[in-house]
Parts: sequence; C-alpha cells; structure tokens
Amino acid sequence: MTIHTQRPDAAEASPPPETRPADRSRPTQAPRTDGFWPWLFVLPLLIGVGTFFIWPILQTFYYSFTSWGVFGGSSFTGLANYTRLIADPQLYQSLLNTIVYTVIVLLGIPIAVWLASLLNTPGLRFAQFYRVLFFLPYVAMPAAIALVWRIMFNGDFGIVNSFLGLFGIAGPYWISTPGFALVAVSLVGLWSSLGFSMIILGAGLKDIPPELYEAAELDGASRWRQFRSLTVPLLSPSIFFVLIVTTISSFQLFDLLYAILGPLNPVIPKTMSLVFYFYNSGFVDGDKGFAAAIAMVIFLLIGIITVIQFRVQKKWVQS
Repeated sequence: MTIHTQRPDAAEASPPPETRPADRSRPTQAPRTDGFWPWLFVLPLLIGVGTFFIWPILQTFYYSFTSWGVFGGSSFTGLANYTRLIADPQLYQSLLNTIVYTVIVLLGIPIAVWLASLLNTPGLRFAQFYRVLFFLPYVAMPAAIALVWRIMFNGDFGIVNSFLGLFGIAGPYWISTPGFALVAVSLVGLWSSLGFSMIILGAGLKDIPPELYEAAELDGASRWRQFRSLTVPLLSPSIFFVLIVTTISSFQLFDLLYAILGPLNPVIPKTMSLVFYFYNSGFVDGDKGFAAAIAMVIFLLIGIITVIQFRVQKKWVQS
C-alpha cells in the first residue's frame, strides 16, 4: 500500500482557491442596460407633461415680464409687473381670503377622520350607502352645488336663516355681506371636500390590523384612547396625503366663489381669492402680463407650502 503525502512547501505554494488572486486578464462584464425601450413606453407621458404642464409654466413665466396690448402684441417690461403687484393692496387681501378659506376647509380633515372611523365600525348597516352619500357632493358639478347653496344662504327665505330663526338668531345676508360671504363659501368648500377625504381615510383604516384594536381592548383602552393612540398615528400617511391635496385645491379657489357670489357682487373686492384676482386681471381687465405675474405668485406659494408640509411630515407621519 502506497501512501501519498504532500510536501509542506507544495502546500504553501498553492493557496486555496478562495484566496487566489483574481485573474486580471479576464475581461470585466459591462453593466446591463435596458436601452431605449423604457423611454419609448414613458415617452407619451413625458410628451403630455411637457406640453400641458411644463411648457405653460415656462410660457407664463416669460409673459409675467411682458406687457400686452388690447389687440395683442407684447413688449418686454422687466420687473414692472412684479413691482406693481407688490404695491397692490388687492394682492394681500386676496392672499388673506385664500388663507382663511384654506384653514376653514382643512378643519374638515379631523371631521373626515372621525366620520371615516365611524363608517369603519364592524357590523355597521348601510355603510356603503353612507359613503356614497358623503361622496356625491365631490363628484357633483360645482355650479349645481353653488346654485343650491346660494338659495340656502338667501337672507330672506333661505333655509340657513330659517334654522337660525328657530333659536332666535337673526341670520345675516350671507352672500352680500363682507366677511360672512367668505365664511359661507368656505363652509360649502368644507362640505364638498368631506367625501373625498373620507374615501381616502377609509381606505387607510382598512390597512390597520384589527388585532391591534383587540389587544388595546384587552389592555382596557377606551374607544377614545384607541382612536387617539392607534387610529390617528397609523392613519397619518393618509391624513398627510389628504392635507396636501386639500391645501393645493383650496389655493385654487375660483368656481365656488364665482358661482355663489357672482362677478357683480359688491363684496367681491373684499372676498376674492388669488385665482379670482388672476381671472379678474387677465380676462376682465385684459392685463395678461400682470395676470401672468399673479399666476407665478400662486405657483410659488403652492410650491413653498408643499415643501414645508413635506419637511414637517417627517416628524409626525408614522412610516
């Protein structure tokens, strides 16, 4: 019998495969790319976004530095439109009205959270019917909604003042009194936005595991404690999304204000929003360059508020 042994110097001369240096003569494989096919599929979307969003923004930005004649034709005026805009007190009045409207409409988000949690109660009968009932105002035409509420807010025979009269309160002329007109429009905006908020928040509630509520109930937590410590924190991503969408749509207030109050209402100068200010300057007065400057201010304000909301959400939105 022959026993083969390996010499020590041979073992040291040939290291194990895992410690051998890589063969540098071997060509490295180039990273794989998908080529132009992804861009080909995304191209229609990019064309649409560029044509209907990016290009109008750039064009409006250029127009904000120009002055237009009555029959067309423009001339470059530099910062004249912005200088005039900053000195115009109507800008600050419109901005204040828009902020007040936005704050009142945002008060509907806590109401929507509460209503969505009620509709998500296990065993609730006709829950789908209630969801449809709340969502109908959101999909209805703003002109139709405004017409109904304009009748309801009538100072002489409106149902709102008739209801207040049952408690001995003399209701004001809502749509023709400064201050009250903005409150009336804001209440309509709050009411019409509840349906959208409830649908989004209701979908978020369905993602919360029911075992968490069962465990909290076993620990003796009340319904209010469960709502405050479980529902609201776990629903914060949906609340943040609704907050962003509602804020942007509120800063675009025009149709409700125009349809409820009307363009000839004497309270318009004290009640108009930023978008109404833009419409009045560009389409009524025909000052397109000045209106473009207003549009850029609206665009800048919405961008700033959205960035602030995204910054703040890191501290309160639960991942």
